[in-house]
Amino acid sequence: MACVTLTLLANGGLAAAQDTELPQIPQTLKAGQACTSASGKTVPSVPWQLPYLGVDRLWALSKGDGVTVAVVDTGVDKSVLPVQPVGDGGTDCVGHGTVVASLIAAPVVDGAKVSGLAPSARVLAVRGTEKNGTASAAGIAGALDAALAGGARIICVAAAVTDADPELNQAVDRAIAAGALIVAAAGRDASRDVPPGPYYPASFPGVLAVSALGPDGKPDAKAVPGSLAAPGNLVAGLGPGGGAAVGAGPAFAAAHVAAAAALIRSYRPETTAADLARRLRDTAYPHAGVTVLDPLAALTSVAGAGEGAAVARREPVVVASGPDVAPARQAAWSVVVGVVVAVALLGAAAVVVPRGRRRGWRAGS
Repeated sequence: MACVTLTLLANGGLAAAQDTELPQIPQTLKAGQACTSASGKTVPSVPWQLPYLGVDRLWALSKGDGVTVAVVDTGVDKSVLPVQPVGDGGTDCVGHGTVVASLIAAPVVDGAKVSGLAPSARVLAVRGTEKNGTASAAGIAGALDAALAGGARIICVAAAVTDADPELNQAVDRAIAAGALIVAAAGRDASRDVPPGPYYPASFPGVLAVSALGPDGKPDAKAVPGSLAAPGNLVAGLGPGGGAAVGAGPAFAAAHVAAAAALIRSYRPETTAADLARRLRDTAYPHAGVTVLDPLAALTSVAGAGEGAAVARREPVVVASGPDVAPARQAAWSVVVGVVVAVALLGAAAVVVPRGRRRGWRAGS
């Protein structure tokens, strides 16, 4: 398993660096490979994705209370997160689904640096793959039906296949007809041998496809594009046994978009799935050739106001990037992540700037 060395700079980057080597979570296991073991590691500082997404402003308005998000992936380790499992969804040999779920709804715990974007949301854990993470159209289709039966109306599909299978398409249609928002990874976790796509269910009509950004605010040049981009490369979350792990790929970006949808649904319970998708798309902003998720704008925008709506816009919280994601699969990565305490203290006021809007921010009604 590849590792990532995070060099975390505190006190405005003036203090000595503290190195933490975290394992990169795989998407699948090879034949005969043992289940992913607990890393025994912790993250000594807040992961970059949280200040990037503006959690200080977001959590003052919503933490996702009362909303259930289904995670369709390798399962979720129920010893790590307080999930509601469907069938064997509470176990996770690979660890991929556990990291995805932690990015959505890991609770805020005193002394812990890792939490989800929607820490008060509930997670419905539904396995949509084989035990080793191998995905199939039939497996994802069955998981979508199980997620609906379990009451979830926001569904994060972290698994992806290249087969535009009619059975999977029908399961997507059933979910949409039942009022569910499906947020799906635009492709598989990056590596040299990943086909260019298209991938499903992300490419089916009505599904919100998501690609990944890195800590420099830019997408992987080789990544399959999505209708939205969000933090997904070199993001730290909780893996098997509660040990910290790093995710890299669109599945982890989809987790952040699904979590943003949960924040909106909790804050505005009347919002339909179509409205959620529209808010997320219409309030996103262009950067580095992609359309970037802006959760605060999606949460506070005035419904129906279109381009004249007054919403917040956030310049990326840019930190030094590591090497390209794909080549890094062969060896350990090294990335310098600057966590500037001044930004954390000042909150989103220090990083939210107008982007393409003529009026200042105000909360919607």
